[in-house]
Amino acid sequence: MGLKKYFTGKTGVVFWVNLLLAVAVLVAIPTILFNTLDAYTNHGEKSSVPSVIGMNSFEAESVLDGKGFVAVVTDSIYRKGAKPGAVLDQVPKAGALIKRGRLIYLTVNLNGEPLVRMPDINVSLREAEVLLKALGFKLTAPKYVEGEYKDLVLEVRQGNRKIRKGEMVSRERALTIYVGAGEEENDSIFFADSLSDFQYDENISESNFDVQL
Repeated sequence: MGLKKYFTGKTGVVFWVNLLLAVAVLVAIPTILFNTLDAYTNHGEKSSVPSVIGMNSFEAESVLDGKGFVAVVTDSIYRKGAKPGAVLDQVPKAGALIKRGRLIYLTVNLNGEPLVRMPDINVSLREAEVLLKALGFKLTAPKYVEGEYKDLVLEVRQGNRKIRKGEMVSRERALTIYVGAGEEENDSIFFADSLSDFQYDENISESNFDVQL
């Protein structure tokens, strides 16, 4: 049926009212959907991210929520001197302009010093250094003490306290490895004494030879 034939004879008020209503609905639906979607996604609306560094995680979450953002704790580290649970870093940084509803990733301070279980270190100095550094420990210069085997680890201390196998130890305070000095020094002294004796005997022989001549 042609459009012209469809409208032929359609002169009633009801018909035209219904037609106008249909046209209005067709125009209104896309407009409403567009505006609703625009508001839902906060299109074009950006806010400055506030700084929450130094706040505890609960306070930071409240502040960010009040600005329309969502706080998410993604990492925790230990920083000496910072309050336990305090926010140490945030991404995006303070002052960044982003849409509301976006995530703000937080790094917070641990509630105490990180502790690590002391492994068995009845090994050589080199092996002990590699193992302890891999666990995150800080090491001072090793100390050599009396011991039969050179460079064999005898004990580990944190300050003046001896650390035993399996003990939970802070990584924030340096460790000192005590190793055996060995007997090389005594061996070299013995060798030097023997050499002196040999030279002395040789001199005696020469003097005796001169006398015989």
